[in-house]
Amino acid sequence: MPHPYPDPVRTDGSNAFARQSMAERLPGIFDEVLDRNPDYPPEIKKRVRALRDEIVNDAPMDLFDPPAPDHDLWARRFAPHEDETWLGTDWFFAETFAYRHLLAASDYWTTRRDPFRPYKEEELRSEALREVVGAALEVDGSRRELLGHRLLNCLWGNRMDLSMKGVLEQGTEAKDEHLLANDLPEVADHLLDGPPGPVHFLMDNAGTEEAFDLVLADLLLGHDLARRVILHVKMAPVLVSDVLGEDVFWLLDVIEDYEGPLRDLAERIWGHLRDGRLRIVPDFYWNADAPIREIPPRLEETFRDAQLVVSKGDANYRRITNDALWPPEATLADAAGPFPAPLLALRTLKSDTLVGVDPDTRARLDREEENWRTKGTYGVAQFAP
Repeated sequence: MPHPYPDPVRTDGSNAFARQSMAERLPGIFDEVLDRNPDYPPEIKKRVRALRDEIVNDAPMDLFDPPAPDHDLWARRFAPHEDETWLGTDWFFAETFAYRHLLAASDYWTTRRDPFRPYKEEELRSEALREVVGAALEVDGSRRELLGHRLLNCLWGNRMDLSMKGVLEQGTEAKDEHLLANDLPEVADHLLDGPPGPVHFLMDNAGTEEAFDLVLADLLLGHDLARRVILHVKMAPVLVSDVLGEDVFWLLDVIEDYEGPLRDLAERIWGHLRDGRLRIVPDFYWNADAPIREIPPRLEETFRDAQLVVSKGDANYRRITNDALWPPEATLADAAGPFPAPLLALRTLKSDTLVGVDPDTRARLDREEENWRTKGTYGVAQFAP
C-alpha cells in the first residue's frame, strides 16, 4: 500500500527549523538585499523594509496587486492561505510567496533587475569556482567513471547555496560517509545501457552548481548518452541564487574568458545551444510551492518521453516530498507518486524533509549529530526508475 501523503511542515513553531528560517533567516536576507543594492530608490527600500517587518511581526498575508504575468498562478496558490499569517502557514508556501513579494517590492517586472545579482556575481567570478570546476574538467576515465564523477560534482555543487553561508563554507568536497543514499551506479546503468533520449535538469543554484550541471550536460551530449538536454530554470529570481535563463549565458560569458578547460567547455556549450541539443526552458511552476504531484500538463507532457529527469537541490526535493516529514521507510518513489519519467534527486540536506535513507542511519545521526538534516553536510543521490 502506498504511504499516506503527509502535510507540509509549517512556520508556526511545530518545526523549529522552518520557524527559524522564516522568522529570522529570511528577514536577514531581505536586509542584506538592501545592503547589496545601495542604489535602490527610496520607495523600493521602504517597501522591502515594510515586507521584512510584516514577516517578523507575523502579519496576515495578502496577495500582491495585478497586473502581473504570474498573478493568476499566485491567486490560486494563495487561496487556501488567505486567512493565515506569515508565521502560521506552510513553510514552502510562505518562503516562495515572500520572495514573490520581494519582486513586487523591488519593481522586478518593470526593471527586470535581479535583486540577487550582486550575490551571484561574487560567486560566479570567484577563484573557487574557477578552480573546482576547472579541476573537475581535468578528470579523465571511462564513460562510466566520468559519469559517476560528474554526477557527484552535481550533487556536492548543491552546497554552493548563496542563501546559507554555513553550507556554502563547506565547499564541494565531501567524504563517502556524507552520502546517505547512493543510487548512482543504478543511474549509470540506466544511462549507459539504454538508447539515448532526452535528459532534463531541474536546476537549482547559479554559479558553481550551475557550472557543474553544464559539465554533466556536456558529457551526456558529447558521449551520446542523451539525445538532448533541457535545462529547466526559474522564470524570475527566487531563493537568492536560483538559476534564471540569463544566468546560463552570463556564466558562459565569464568562463569563456578563462584559458584552458573552462573556455573549451564554454565553446562546446555554445555549440550545443546553437545546434538545439541543449535548450533552456523557464517556467513559472518552478517559482511557486506546488508539489511535484501537481505538475502542470505542459511539463508532464514534456517529461513523458524523458530518459531521465535530474532534480537538483533542496527546494526541488521539498517539491517532491511535499516538504513533509515522512515515515522512515518511505522512498523517493513513494513521495513523487506517479511521476511520468525516471527521476534522480541530487540534494544536499538543508531542511528536515527526507525519504529513502536507511532508518538505522537516521536513528544513529539523530543520536550523534544535532541538525544533521539542515546543515548541508550530508547528501543523497536517489533514483526512482
